[in-house]
Amino acid sequence: MGLNAADQRLVAAIQCGLPLVSRPYAEIGARIGLSEEETIARVQALLADGTIKRLGVVVRHHELGYRANAMAVWNVPDDQVDDIGQRIGAVDFVTLCYRRPRHLPDWPYNLFSMIHGQDRDAVLRNIEHLIERCRLQPIPHEVLFSRRRFKQCGAHYIDAPPPPGRGGRRMRPPRRPALMDDRDAAIINHLQGDFPISDQPYAEAAAALGMSEKALIERLEHLLAEGLLSRFGPMYHAERLGGSLTLAALHAPDEDFDRVAELVNQFPEVAHNYQREHHLNMWFVLATETPQRIDEVLAEIKEKTGCHVYNVPKIEEFFVGLRFEL
Repeated sequence: MGLNAADQRLVAAIQCGLPLVSRPYAEIGARIGLSEEETIARVQALLADGTIKRLGVVVRHHELGYRANAMAVWNVPDDQVDDIGQRIGAVDFVTLCYRRPRHLPDWPYNLFSMIHGQDRDAVLRNIEHLIERCRLQPIPHEVLFSRRRFKQCGAHYIDAPPPPGRGGRRMRPPRRPALMDDRDAAIINHLQGDFPISDQPYAEAAAALGMSEKALIERLEHLLAEGLLSRFGPMYHAERLGGSLTLAALHAPDEDFDRVAELVNQFPEVAHNYQREHHLNMWFVLATETPQRIDEVLAEIKEKTGCHVYNVPKIEEFFVGLRFEL
């Protein structure tokens, strides 16, 4: 889908997050030459056509206590992928389920699922439950736990300078233990869903939570400052913006791992980067403004690191619902 000029300005203005002010859509509109009413209408239209998947808080799961992050991968016969993918995606603790290409003989797996938990044992119990519930006993699989997180930031699909003022900025990880109470947990739970699209959305959300607009904005500022939220804003459908998103993997020798990770992280297109327990021990997400740029960046990473890079783009989406209840 091609965006018109006004929508491109809107996407660029909110991709880092919504401003934490009483009338955020009026402030956004003022930046990009639209009225508040026009801005609200355009956001509603982008949600309706799927360009914006959802609008709300984007959490940092590790800081919220979900410290175990497992990518469970399955070698499913091609004629069974749709059925098994739908079954796995329907299980409540699965946060993502995609079909991706194999890279034989090095990588035989074609179905990827993500499972998060507070600790490793809890995740392994859930995987055992998943195998039993979905009758996956005959399906070869591996579980790739993350060891280290090198990068986690929102994907950018349209170049734009960072917005002024409060909100709309990338937050650094917390330098001390994050402080959160029951009210903060209620806010995070509530705002991982749909954020109101109205002239005073924070007031509307605050009323549903039984608090004042001022208190809600202050608490969101606190959660951002503590690093519990990465941003407060939209999650986009990359392809509808004309961009592209892919998952990639490589093997970095243990003695050279940190150097390779630093080189990979230097690319602004790298949104996430994790070390995982596997021979292919580095897994990262690329988000680019055009599909062609994916291949260019992967080639540049291979050249800079000297490592072969495996591109495993999404072929089919069975479920995505990255939500962390507190």
